[in-house]
Amino acid sequence: MTFYNVISFLFPYLYSIKKLKNYLSIEMIFPKNWEFPSKILEKVQAEQNEKYNGEGYFLIFVSELDEQKLNNLLDSIADLITFNLEKQEKEMILREKVQELKEIFKMKSLDEVKNIEIKFPEFNEIDDLLDEEEEI
Repeated sequence: MTFYNVISFLFPYLYSIKKLKNYLSIEMIFPKNWEFPSKILEKVQAEQNEKYNGEGYFLIFVSELDEQKLNNLLDSIADLITFNLEKQEKEMILREKVQELKEIFKMKSLDEVKNIEIKFPEFNEIDDLLDEEEEI
């Protein structure tokens, strides 16, 4: 990935990048509604800037100026951003699907609504696999 690609991906949340002796500090501001899973953050050195009074969370990520460590840091930041963007998209889709269901419930009779089945193909495949394991 080029430097431009990295900066472009981080840019909406990027506050600053600083040199601290042999370390690199990446300061970022994330929306207030974002989550910060420990499974992602425990891989890197990250601290919240408690003095920040603006909207969102101000996090400071620090890494030694070492290619592997810096790549791990950038990967973790990318994982954090991707996790939250996917979460936002899933929430939007859920709201759309709930609205679709509301419309179906308005138009259908009680008996029709009682017989509505919601199927998820991947869950059915998992159930089939579990059934096969139980048979063995």
